[in-house]
Amino acid sequence: MHQEEHVFTESFKIRSSEVRPDGKAKLQTLCDLLQEIAGNHALALNFDVTQLNNNGLTWMLHRLNIQVKKYPGWRETVTVKTWPSGGDKLRAYRDFLVLDEEGNTLLKAISYWLMIDLNNRRPVRMPQEVLDLAPDNVEHALPLKSPRLNSPTNIETNKVFSVRYSDLDVNRHVNNVIYVEWMTETLPANRLVKKLQIEFKAECGYGERVMVNTSSKKNGYLSEVSMADGGKTLATANMQLF
Repeated sequence: MHQEEHVFTESFKIRSSEVRPDGKAKLQTLCDLLQEIAGNHALALNFDVTQLNNNGLTWMLHRLNIQVKKYPGWRETVTVKTWPSGGDKLRAYRDFLVLDEEGNTLLKAISYWLMIDLNNRRPVRMPQEVLDLAPDNVEHALPLKSPRLNSPTNIETNKVFSVRYSDLDVNRHVNNVIYVEWMTETLPANRLVKKLQIEFKAECGYGERVMVNTSSKKNGYLSEVSMADGGKTLATANMQLF
């Protein structure tokens, strides 16, 4: 199990700008909270992105799996918990729980992070001191292994987006939450995502145009973001709805 001394906890109140027309938090709002607390905990552990930049390195999210039990509403306070949960030669794992004001679990998630060389934009071997941050008997919020993500076929919905300056993060590429926002724009407007598995494959930057292709499948949707000119794939996701 994860040990409490390894768990980092913060509370957040859901703001009006973070909810859908039905008053429920957006999926990207929850992803933002996970990203925020991951960075804050990394800072406390002396592995924050700004600290890594001093050594020519940065963090990059490789994969994120989320399972939502219930979406919090406007003005609700949620407690987010996170802990480092091991890794392999190239990836570090980090888990999350989101709880409501009564301590009920709203969301479970597991993330996979790469450490990137800023000069060549390629992954480096994960430092052992990062892997050692996880307790010996770590517990994962979700299963560590998940199915391979496939590209959508028989495209039913596609949309083109231009990357805005506000879509960029401190790594000067499109923030991972923006990919989630683009993908959910291709789903039925009145539905909420129950499960998200998303893998980030490549970067894109300011002014570039991307296309999101989505197709339905049994129990969900497959979605892919690629360069609009038919070039490289940027992200692929599997989404199940309530």
